[in-house]
Amino acid sequence: MDQGTGIVHIAPGSGSEDFELGKREGLAVIMPVDESGHFYPDFGWLAGMDTDAARQPIVDELERQGLLVESTEYVHSYPHCWRCGTPLIFRIADDWYIAVDTIRDDLREANAGVEWTPAYMGKLMDDWLVNMGDWNISRRRYYGLPLPFFPCECGHLTVVGSKAELAGLAVSGMDQLEELHRPWVDRVTIRCEKCGGDVNRIAEVGDVWLDAGIVPLATLGWENPEWVEGGYATGAAAGLTTADLPDHSYWEEWFPADWVTEMREQVRLWFYSQLFMSVAMVGRSPFRAVLGYEKMLAEDGREMHGSWGNLISAEEAFERMGADVMRWMYCAHPPDRNLLFGYGGAHEVRRRLLTVWNSVKFFVDYANIEGFRPDYSDLDGGPDVELAEIDRWMLARADEAIAAARAAFEHWRADEVAQVFESYIDDLSNWYIRRNRRRFYTLDEAAFRTLWVALVTALRVVSPIMPFLTEELWSTLVAEPCDDAPESVHLAGWPTEFGFEDPELVASMSVTRDLVELGRRARFEAGAKLRQPLRTVRIRGAEGARRHSDIIRDELRVKEVEFGGEAVVEVSYKPDFPVLGPRIGPKVKEVAAALAAGEFEVRDDGSLVSAGETLAPNEVVRTETVIVEGWGVAQDGNLSVALDLALDEELVREGRVYDLVRALNDLRKQEGLALTDRIRLRLPPEHADLVESHREWISEEVLATSIEIDETLESPALERQAAQ
Repeated sequence: MDQGTGIVHIAPGSGSEDFELGKREGLAVIMPVDESGHFYPDFGWLAGMDTDAARQPIVDELERQGLLVESTEYVHSYPHCWRCGTPLIFRIADDWYIAVDTIRDDLREANAGVEWTPAYMGKLMDDWLVNMGDWNISRRRYYGLPLPFFPCECGHLTVVGSKAELAGLAVSGMDQLEELHRPWVDRVTIRCEKCGGDVNRIAEVGDVWLDAGIVPLATLGWENPEWVEGGYATGAAAGLTTADLPDHSYWEEWFPADWVTEMREQVRLWFYSQLFMSVAMVGRSPFRAVLGYEKMLAEDGREMHGSWGNLISAEEAFERMGADVMRWMYCAHPPDRNLLFGYGGAHEVRRRLLTVWNSVKFFVDYANIEGFRPDYSDLDGGPDVELAEIDRWMLARADEAIAAARAAFEHWRADEVAQVFESYIDDLSNWYIRRNRRRFYTLDEAAFRTLWVALVTALRVVSPIMPFLTEELWSTLVAEPCDDAPESVHLAGWPTEFGFEDPELVASMSVTRDLVELGRRARFEAGAKLRQPLRTVRIRGAEGARRHSDIIRDELRVKEVEFGGEAVVEVSYKPDFPVLGPRIGPKVKEVAAALAAGEFEVRDDGSLVSAGETLAPNEVVRTETVIVEGWGVAQDGNLSVALDLALDEELVREGRVYDLVRALNDLRKQEGLALTDRIRLRLPPEHADLVESHREWISEEVLATSIEIDETLESPALERQAAQ
């Protein structure tokens, strides 16, 4: 024991456990303080004091009476208001409850038929329904839903069910009833149906979750005999709310809801109150499917509070982040994890979404230069033009994205839609556009039409998550240039696949991208610049990428691409004993011996099979030993890329050309030249050999109409050539 005195006093009016024990033992329930925490007048010299101010005087009085043994202070846990920090006390009070035992089984049965995402939140609801106590529905507040309870001194309780019923029972006060709220409803007096005496309503109002719980019934016109235009808004609400109150047939058409969503805490609040009221009133759940999600916290992982200085107001977030960035942060986050919300995360989202904007800008810039105009009918079946293989791949990826996003939306996972979109945009921007950039320097119809369809597909797929950015880009890409297009992306409907499904092509291109990344990693680890051409790349474990040898050659800047061939590294494995040992026990020694003897099989997913055991990648330690000098190697699972690092004079010269072209294009940007501006170029003598051997190549890359060697220059100089 490390807290308290070891002596327990029982105060049935001041603690929940005390109250239960007091009921069992027949103890009197005494509550000495009022709702503001001040002692009642009946308590003598303590009358009017609050509980904090009375602390020391009570100790002093005990000492005066000779009853105090010892007084000391010690630190212990104590409840405080989470919002303002005020110390709290437990105070027993009489309240109104709804008994739940008679409906508990019906609630659980209804909940079992709901599709919960994530599934564990449905289990949370069931746990709540199993363990919940009676529902305390009364609150001592001024504003709220007035509880229609009229208790008479004779013991009879009248529960009024409607305004019309109230009018029939009232003996006074109906003439001033502007609204069914306090203070007007408190002034209505009814006649007791049993004894005939005058009765007033109790002072309490209802729990706010009563209001929330009846939404699926009240707003849709349940049991309302006729449609009321403008609803019943009166008093202060008159003119502010003009929504119609439907009739019962409308409720039958729209009840239950297909889908609702809120955070995890609403399992025991809004979700529960709706479920409770609907099951109680109509015997079934008010929703078919629910998406719950975990908390939104500050970037530092703490709760957001104004007093802590980490609260971000909605207005500030809209201004500094933008609505679509915020929507992306919410939608792209897995619902089973807490969201750390802040400007750092928003900046990262903006950076990633900039890829979409830049891809559209690239298309628009070159479409305007070349005079390309899209055809809206291309969105129905794709471009009817002869396509290159990489065009067909891009359209196959569009088909995949449409199907995958549809499936994700259909099971309520916007975060999976975001993953589909990001993967698709990465392929579109960092592969299709980059691989085909030169095709847009002229009017290559297949390239322009393919890219337009691919971009518009991206907008349509992600528009439910990012409605504003997609609307802006739709206007630029579709609504303005296409006379027969809908004005809004949100009026265009969900896209249908184009019929370019080709899993084999998509898979081969995917492994090609993996090989290129491995090749770049091998260059980096070997210290070979990406712009430096090399002689040979040797690829193992990716025969399907052979059809894309030209792409690999270009991306890795090599002259020759070999598949298979002599291995340049030897790969060995041994168990990661702290990881594998606890799982397979003594057999780890047998596995170690088999691995050392080279008796293993590497699977496509990176796992190994050895000595009858399947070993995950994290359960083994992988070692590469280069057995052929002068090669740079990178490997991932069964895939390996080896680059011949030896350079000859020709390769060195080509590397210098790439460096020069890069520098000249940077200079074009610094000079503010347009994409299509032609230039006259003068170079210092050190580049003479490059001009002699690669003049045409350099001219094409930098749009030079002439190249001269100037003995007086120390660095390149260019001059914009006037348009002819």
